[in-house]
Amino acid sequence: MSNENLKKFVNSLETGDNQQAGEDIRNALADKVSAGLDNAKTDVAKSMFTGQVGVDAPEADPFTGNDVADETPEVASDEVAQ
Repeated sequence: MSNENLKKFVNSLETGDNQQAGEDIRNALADKVSAGLDNAKTDVAKSMFTGQVGVDAPEADPFTGNDVADETPEVASDEVAQ
């Protein structure tokens, strides 16, 4: 969507419509900031329980804080765990 707003901005400048160009550049910047915030929220959510930062952080169980991939399945109470 940001690319569309940039194209609108350039077209507005070419036609000399400065008021519309101002609105288009604000929209393009808002899209860019929004995308950056979404990425940051994802990184924070991934690192909230694991302590690891960035896109490589594993998914954590919110109750234990452990990596979901490392957890062992629970054994039913009538079965014997080995």
